[in-house]
Amino acid sequence: MPIWDPVKTRAKAELSLTDAERSAILAKLPQREDGTYCADAIFEGGGVKGTAFLGALRCFNDVGIQWKKVAGTSAGAITATLVVADLGIDTLEQIIGGLDYLAAFLPQKTSPFILNGDPKDDLDKPIGMILGLLTNQKLGQYSTDPFKRWLQDVLGDRLRTFKDIAWRDGRALKVVVSDISLGEMLVLPDDLNRRIQGYRVQDGLDRSLEFEVAEAVRLSMSIPFFFTPGKLGDSTIVDGGILSNFPLWLFDVTSPNQPPRWPTFGLRLSEDGQRQKIGNAIDIFSALLQTAMKASDRYHLQRNGQGRVIHINTEGVSATEFNLSNETKDYLYINGYRDTKKFLLEEWSWDRHLKLRGYDLASI
Repeated sequence: MPIWDPVKTRAKAELSLTDAERSAILAKLPQREDGTYCADAIFEGGGVKGTAFLGALRCFNDVGIQWKKVAGTSAGAITATLVVADLGIDTLEQIIGGLDYLAAFLPQKTSPFILNGDPKDDLDKPIGMILGLLTNQKLGQYSTDPFKRWLQDVLGDRLRTFKDIAWRDGRALKVVVSDISLGEMLVLPDDLNRRIQGYRVQDGLDRSLEFEVAEAVRLSMSIPFFFTPGKLGDSTIVDGGILSNFPLWLFDVTSPNQPPRWPTFGLRLSEDGQRQKIGNAIDIFSALLQTAMKASDRYHLQRNGQGRVIHINTEGVSATEFNLSNETKDYLYINGYRDTKKFLLEEWSWDRHLKLRGYDLASI
């Protein structure tokens, strides 16, 4: 299969902003004293569907928005990490364009006797995965080591630990993981000091910042049963999406007289409104897992979306469809760009967002 080229995709689909469109979007954003426009971002988890984020990031780049604080879960954590590493959109498109997901991320099964075939449907058959793992005495079908090595190579020396972010003006990266030993959600690196032996505050130094970014992201994308879980101290850690796949609230600070300096955009990949078919006990088990993963975020989103969430259409694509065709990558990238552009032009309003958050514009 030929290498996927986002540049050709963008040209073929005529993805761009006119000067008038760019001006119209910027007019609805708060401008800093130095003339720049900034935003924070929360990226939802969604496996390989995260390819759509590349199109969204290209659109934001065309607008001229600079990213400050970013966060995410699973694929969202990967995207947030690449953003905060300041690789640049052209470099990101080259990296992702030349990436064979299947060869890069799934070359290493934990046992030669795990015969799952095409991984795209694995999450729809959790009982089958569990039985296969029990038979082979494994905790996951695939190792996450190849992914971690890939991310380490991409980040290089520019972003090895969270400390490499701390010195940058107003920048931050937050990665969500699930501690299934204690039944808790952890936000890394914040929760490392209070939880992990060897990463506590000592002599006034925040040792949590010395934690490796690639390891944090590896933990966040460790889909249960699909990937082998990780460890933090004595705790077993899996995909953050189990507890919060879309932590939109993460950067929200409520202050009656001090509105945010810039917006926090949420970028979603989920398909809402799809009713689960319940016909047997296995269907009930699968539906329970989906409900546990999605219900809390959806409840929060209904009440705190506040006009800042971009819904990207990824219908028909599985989170574990690691053998994506170039046509499917085109579909995700194009939707990422177009849905972001439509939101910024037709739906987004800074003033409306502040009103929905309870601020009195007349007193600001």
